[in-house]
Amino acid sequence: MTILGGLLGFVLSLSFGLSQEGSWPAMLARACAGALLMGWLLRWWSHLWLRGLQESNRQQRQLARLKAEQESRTEVTNSPNPSLANTHRP
Repeated sequence: MTILGGLLGFVLSLSFGLSQEGSWPAMLARACAGALLMGWLLRWWSHLWLRGLQESNRQQRQLARLKAEQESRTEVTNSPNPSLANTHRP
């Protein structure tokens, strides 16, 4: 993501420099600074995004585990007593 941000920052800064018809050394310096800043910004944002996805995944797994435990408890309470079921014959 950092490389993508750097490329995006470089292209955007260079295009703004070309639209203002500045000198090439100044445009190149601003494009490099834009690449650096945009690369850091996209890296920071991607880390936040990935942490959010991991937390969401962790919560979904925990919810599924709790739901499965609750269903297993419900099955145990709804099933007849195994000791009585084995001894009782109609």
